Amino acid sequence: MLESYVSPLLMSYVNRYIKNLKPSDLQLSLWGGDVVLSKLDLRLDVLEQELKLPFTFLSGHIHELRIHVPWTKLSSEPVVITINTMECILKLRDGATDDNESCTSSSTNRSVSESSKNASKPRRLQQAPSDPDLPPGYVQSLIRRVVNNVNIVVNNLILKYVEDDIVLSVNITSAECYTVDDLWDRAFMDVISPELVLRKVINFSDCTVCLDKRNASGKIEFYQDPLLYKCSFRTRLHFTYDNINAKIPAVIKIHTLVESLKLSLTDQQLPMFIRLMALGVALYYGEMGVHREGEREENSSLRESLPESCVFLPGHYTYQHDDITCSPADVMVEGSEASLAGQYFQGEDEDQGWVSWAWSFVPAIVSAEEEEGEGESGGESQDGGASRPQQQSHRDPVVSVGFYCTKASVTFKLTESCSESSYYSPQKVKSREVLCVEQEGITVEALMMGEPFFDCQVGVVGCRAVCLKGIMGVRDFEENMNRREEDAVFFRCGDTLSVKGMTYLTNSLFDYRSPENNGVRAEFILEANLHKETYTETAGVQRYGAFYMDYLYTMENSGSRVCTGPQEFSALHKDEPPLQESSVKRIVIGPLDVQLHSSAVHRILKMIACTLDHEYHPYCKPQQPDVVEECAGVTVEQVAALEEFIPTRQTSVTLMRATVTIPAAEYNILHLILPVILGHKVSTAQTSAPQFQLLRPLPALQLQFERVTFEHSVPMYEEEVTRTACSMNKPSDTLLHHCYTHCYLKVFEFAVGLTVIGSEGGFLPLIPIIPSFSTALYGKQLRLPAYWSRKCSVAVSECVFELPQVCVQVTRAQVQLLQCMFHSWTHSVGGGACSIISDTLINHAYKTTGVKSVCSAPVLEVCVQRVELKVCVRPALWCVSGTLGAVKVCARTPGEKDELVPLVQGPSDTTDLHTSRWLIGSRKPASLLSPDLLQISLQLPQQEQTLNPIETSSTHTSLISTLNRGAVLLVSVQGMAVNVDPVLFSWLLFHPQRTTSSNRQTQQVSMVMKKRREDEASVGSTPLTKPTSNPSDYTSSPVKTKTITESRPLSAPVKVFPSSEESHLSQEERMKNLITHTWNAVKRLTLQVELQSCCVFVPLDSLPSPSTLLCGDIPGTVRSWYHSQACMPGTLVLCLPQISVLSAGHRHMEPLQDIPFTVPRPVLEEGDAFPWTVCVSQLSVYSLLGQQRSLSVLDPVGCTSTLALTAPKLQPDTKQAFIMCLHVDLQPVHLKCSNPQVQLLYGLWSRWSQILSVFERMQSRGSHRQSSGFADSTAPPAGPSSPVQSSVGTVPPDTSTYSPSADLGSPTEGDSVHTEEPVVCESMTLEQKTCSFSGASGKFSVWMQWMLPKLTVKLFSTDHTSKINELCVIAELEDLSASVDVQDVYTKVKCKVGSFHIDHYKHRRRPRLWKCLTSSTDS
Repeated sequence: MLESYVSPLLMSYVNRYIKNLKPSDLQLSLWGGDVVLSKLDLRLDVLEQELKLPFTFLSGHIHELRIHVPWTKLSSEPVVITINTMECILKLRDGATDDNESCTSSSTNRSVSESSKNASKPRRLQQAPSDPDLPPGYVQSLIRRVVNNVNIVVNNLILKYVEDDIVLSVNITSAECYTVDDLWDRAFMDVISPELVLRKVINFSDCTVCLDKRNASGKIEFYQDPLLYKCSFRTRLHFTYDNINAKIPAVIKIHTLVESLKLSLTDQQLPMFIRLMALGVALYYGEMGVHREGEREENSSLRESLPESCVFLPGHYTYQHDDITCSPADVMVEGSEASLAGQYFQGEDEDQGWVSWAWSFVPAIVSAEEEEGEGESGGESQDGGASRPQQQSHRDPVVSVGFYCTKASVTFKLTESCSESSYYSPQKVKSREVLCVEQEGITVEALMMGEPFFDCQVGVVGCRAVCLKGIMGVRDFEENMNRREEDAVFFRCGDTLSVKGMTYLTNSLFDYRSPENNGVRAEFILEANLHKETYTETAGVQRYGAFYMDYLYTMENSGSRVCTGPQEFSALHKDEPPLQESSVKRIVIGPLDVQLHSSAVHRILKMIACTLDHEYHPYCKPQQPDVVEECAGVTVEQVAALEEFIPTRQTSVTLMRATVTIPAAEYNILHLILPVILGHKVSTAQTSAPQFQLLRPLPALQLQFERVTFEHSVPMYEEEVTRTACSMNKPSDTLLHHCYTHCYLKVFEFAVGLTVIGSEGGFLPLIPIIPSFSTALYGKQLRLPAYWSRKCSVAVSECVFELPQVCVQVTRAQVQLLQCMFHSWTHSVGGGACSIISDTLINHAYKTTGVKSVCSAPVLEVCVQRVELKVCVRPALWCVSGTLGAVKVCARTPGEKDELVPLVQGPSDTTDLHTSRWLIGSRKPASLLSPDLLQISLQLPQQEQTLNPIETSSTHTSLISTLNRGAVLLVSVQGMAVNVDPVLFSWLLFHPQRTTSSNRQTQQVSMVMKKRREDEASVGSTPLTKPTSNPSDYTSSPVKTKTITESRPLSAPVKVFPSSEESHLSQEERMKNLITHTWNAVKRLTLQVELQSCCVFVPLDSLPSPSTLLCGDIPGTVRSWYHSQACMPGTLVLCLPQISVLSAGHRHMEPLQDIPFTVPRPVLEEGDAFPWTVCVSQLSVYSLLGQQRSLSVLDPVGCTSTLALTAPKLQPDTKQAFIMCLHVDLQPVHLKCSNPQVQLLYGLWSRWSQILSVFERMQSRGSHRQSSGFADSTAPPAGPSSPVQSSVGTVPPDTSTYSPSADLGSPTEGDSVHTEEPVVCESMTLEQKTCSFSGASGKFSVWMQWMLPKLTVKLFSTDHTSKINELCVIAELEDLSASVDVQDVYTKVKCKVGSFHIDHYKHRRRPRLWKCLTSSTDS
C-alpha cells in the first residue's frame, strides 16, 4: 500500500527533529489523515549538526504541529505541515569568543551521545512491508511528487539570539512554502523532462525584528522601538536538474523581493546593530575559529562512537546489515525504496560549510543502483583516503541567492526615558527621529559554486539622507519651521526608479525577461577573468547608478589537484602545487551631492558618538607573535614556487563626480559632541542649546571631484608569508612586497569654489578659488612588524605624495569670508554661529560672473608646481625627502584691462642680479628644464621598540636606543625673485565699504517670529528631554534646565577645540628648554645647506608684467620697464646673499637622496658635527631710477663664519654647560648714498610706516574681536545675563565686533574702547641678564668675534651754489674688529679700529675730475 512508503518517510522526518515522540501514536494518527501534536521539544543537537552554524540552541519548542495527508489524493493534493508557534533561542558558541581551544559546546556533546544511541538500536521501529503490486518505478515517482509538493505553513515563528547584553528577536506571523508552476501560481507540479525544473514560493507575512538591551540579571528594562515592524516579503526558489535521477540540483536560485523595508535604529540600538554586523564579518573571514576545529572534533568523536558495521560516507553515515539501512533518526525501511526514503532528507556533506545545510533540504531522486554505487565508492574513499575530492568535484551545484528591495529607509532616533503614571508599570523609552536614509532599487546577489568560486554583488539605484525634526534641543526641522523639503536633504546619490526603471531586477526570478521565466536555462560566468571583463565598473553604474559593489573570490589549482578544500599555505613543505586564491572587491559610488550644513554635521557626529558608546570587546584579538628564528628547511626552488603566486585581498573604491558643499555653521554645539567621540566627559553646565535661526544668504565652500580612486591590497595569509620572509636572510623583493599593506589614492580634477545659498534655497553660480588639479598618494604599512624586530633594514611604513600643480585664486574679501566661516565651525556661539558674517562682506567676496564688480579688489594668484614628498619609517630611522618644483605668486588688478603683477618667482636665475650690469647685457629666458626650487633630504634617528627576548610575555617590551649616529639634513634652495609691489599691500589692506542692508535681519525675523511666544521666557531653546535620574546615561545628550540656561550669557562662545592648559614658565625656564632642545637636535647633526641668492624688488609704484613676457618673470618685467619709454618708478633692489653651511668633516652630496641613505663620515659623538662653516656671498643693495639710471647702495659683500658649539660633560650633580664660539671674517664693505636714493628710501619708509600702522590697527581690532567674541571655554562668564530673551528682530547688531568696512584712516569707537597700557619693565644691565640666565639654565659661555678689513662710506650730493658741480664725502675705516665674551662672572666687549679718515671731494662735470677739498685722518 502507499501508506507503507509515505508514512515511514514522514515519521522519519518528524522523529528526526522532535524528541520524546511515540512512533506508534504518530503512525496511528497518520492513518487517519490528520495528526495534531502539542508541546513538542526540538532535538537541538540534530539542528546544530545539520545547520552547522556557530550558534548553540538554548531551547526549542513547538506549541502545535499539524500534519494533513490526503491519502485518497496524494497524486493531486499536497501534504500540508502546519506549525503553530515555534520558538527557538540561540546564543554564540562558548568557544567562539575564547582562544579557539575547544569549539564544541554542550549541545554538540549531546549530539554525539544521542546519535550513538540512535545508531545502536536500528530495529526498534516497525519495518514497512513491501507491496508486490506496486512497481519500484511507480513508488519512486509517487514519493518524488509527494515530497516536491509538500506545503509547510508556520504561524508565529519566534527566534531569539542573546549575546552579552544584546537580545535580538525575530517574529514572523505567518510563513508558507508551496510549489508553483511556470507562472509562479500555486499548483501541483513535478520534475519532468525536458525542462527538469522545480519552482517553489515562500511568503512571509508581518516580520518584526526587535533589538533590546538586557541588564546583568537578564531582564529588559527599556523596550526599544522595533528594528523592523510588520514587513512582508516573498521568496521564489528555482531548481534545475541535469537529469531525472540527479541527486542534487545543478542550479539553485533563491531570490527574495521586498516592496517596502523600513528600519528603525535608536541611539542604544546602533552599537548593538554594529556589533551584530561585526559578528557576521568575523564569522565570514573565519576570525573566530568556530567551524573547522569543532567539526573535526565532532566527526572524530562520531567515528569513535559508531559501531564497526557502520560505513562512514562523505556526507552521512548508514548502518548496513542484511540489506537494511538505518538513518540517524531511528527509521529503518526494508528494500531499496526504503533506503531511498531513509536517505532522502540527508545532508550532502557535513564539512562543506554553511551552504551545505541548505542542500540537504533540496529534493533529489536517486536510483537504487546509484545509491549502492555511492556507498561502495564511499567505503573505498574511507579506506583509500584520496578518492573523495574527485568524487565531489562534479557535484558542486551553482547556487544563486538574491535579495531585492524596491524601497527602503533607515531612520535614526534619539531616545529618552519616560515614566508611566502607574508606579508598578515598567519604565519606557520615548524616541525622537533625527535622521533618515532612503534608498531605492536595492540588489544583493550572491553566486557560488562550492568553494572554488564565490561572487557577491550589491547595487543601489538611488539614495538620499534627510534631516528630521530637531537635534539635541535645536529645532531646525520642526514642522512649524516651514522649511522646504529640499533643505532637509543633505545627501543625494544616483537616480530614482522612475528614471532608471526596474534595472535592479535584471535576470532575477522577478524579472519577466529572465531566462528562467522564458523556459531557457540560465548561463553563469564562473571564470575570474571573464567575470571582470563582463561586470565592469561602467556596467555597474549603468545598471544601478548610486552604489555598486562586486566581491569575487576564486580558488584555482596550478596543478592537477582538484580544488575542493581550503588552501593550506604551508606549501613550502609539500610537493603538491599550491592553490591560487584571489579576492577582489570593487566598489563604485555614482555621482553624489553632499551638503554638510550644521544640521547634517551634528546629526552625523551624534550617530558616531552613539556608535562608540559601548563596552564590547572585539571578536578577534590580535596575538603578539613570538620572535621567529631562521628556518633552515626552505629551499630556493620552494621559495620560487611560492613567489609565482601569493594570495592577496584587493579592494578598489571609485568615487565618480562628487560635490561636497560646506556652508557656514548656522549653529554650533560641537563642543557637546566631539568630547564624547574623543572619549572625554561633558560637564552638564555646558549643555544648553542655541536658538536656531535660518540665515540667508549663507556662504558656502564647495568641493568638486571628477573621480577619486582608492586601492587597497593586503596579503590573504599574512602570518604565513611574514614567517617565510622574515626567516630568510635576504628575502626577495616579491616576497617583501606581499608583507605590506599597500594603499593608493588618486584624485582627479579636484576643484574648490565659493558659492552662496540664496533666500530661495538654491545655490548661486560657483566662483572658483582653486581650479581643478589632480594628485596622488601612495602608502604601505608592514604587516606584523613584531616578526621583523631583528631586521632594522626593513621599512615599517612608507608614504609618497605627488602634486603636479595647484593654483589658488582669491581676493582679500574672500579670505576674510573663509576665516569667518572657519570660526563659525570652531567656536560655539549661542546666538548663531555665523552672526559675525555680514551681508557687506558676502557681497564683496562673491562676485557673479557677468555682473559689474562692486569693488576693485585685486586677485591674488598662487601657483605651486611639482611637489613630491616621500616619508620612510624604519625601526631606527625616520626619513623624509622631497622636492618643490616652482612657486609663482601674481596679483591681478581689476579694471577695464586686467593687469598681471608678478610678486614671487621661484626658481629664478639670480646669479648675476647682485649688480646692475644684468640690465645692460643680454639675459637668457627662463628654461623649462630649470632645477627644482627646493630639494630636501632629512634623516632622523629614533628609538626602536622591539620585543625583549628575555621576557616571556608579549606585553613586556624594552626600548633599545639606536641613537648611535646623528641626524642628516641636506637642503638646496634655488634663487628666487620677489617683487614687493604696492598692489600686494592693496590686497592685504583691502576692506569692503560699509553698506546698510536689512535683508539678513528680516530673513531671521520671518523664520522665528512664529515661535516667539513659546520661547520668550527662556534664553536657549525649550528642552526636548527631561534629565534622567542616572547621570551616566546619555552623557552626550542635551540636559538643559532653566537654571543652567540662565547662568550663561546670551552670546557666550565656547571653543570647539579648547587649547590645552600650558604651564606657566618663566622666561629663563623657557630659554633653558629652548637651548636644551636645540642642542639635542644639532649635537649630532650632519648639515648641508645651500641657499642661492634671493633678489627683492621694492618699487614705489606698481610694475605690471608686459604681455610679451612669460607670466611671472620678475627680472624680465623689471628689465622691460627699465628699457621702456615710460618712466620707471623708483625701485630699491635688495639682493640677499648666497648662503652655504657645512658641518665639520662633511663632503658635499646631492641634496636629493634616495632614502634611507648613508653619509661618508657619520657623526658618532656629541659635538663632532661642529664647527660649522658658514659662507655668505653676493649681498648687495642698489636702486633703479628713471631714465635708465642705476645707483649702488651696497656693493657685493660676503663673509666666512665658523660656528662651534659644545656642551662638556661635568659632574652629575652640576648643571649642564654650553659653550658657543663664533668667528666672522667679513669682506670689505662699500656703502654709497645720494640724494635720489635718500628720496627713494624716504618714500618707501613713509609708505611702509603707514601700511604697518594700519595693519597693526587691524590686528589689534581683530584680537579684540576674538577676545570679546570668542572667549575660552575655561573662562568664567562675565556676568549674569537677562533671563528674558529678546526677539531676534529687535536685537541690535553687535557693535563690539570689528566690521571690515570700518574706516581705517580715522579712529573709531573700537579704538577708544580698546586701549593698551604700556608695558612697564625694569631696566637690567647686560651683566645682570647674563647672570640671571646662567643661573637658571646652567653655565653658558659665549665668545663672538667679527673681523672687517675695510669699511667705506660714500655720500654724494649736488652743489646748490653751482648745479654743474657734485660733492662727495668719503669715510674709510680699516682693520675693524669686535669681540664679545660672556662668562658666568663677567661680560667683556672689545672694539678696535685700525685707521679712520674722511675726504671731501668736489666733481666738475666738464673736466670730469674730482678735487679733494678737505681731508682728515685718525689712527
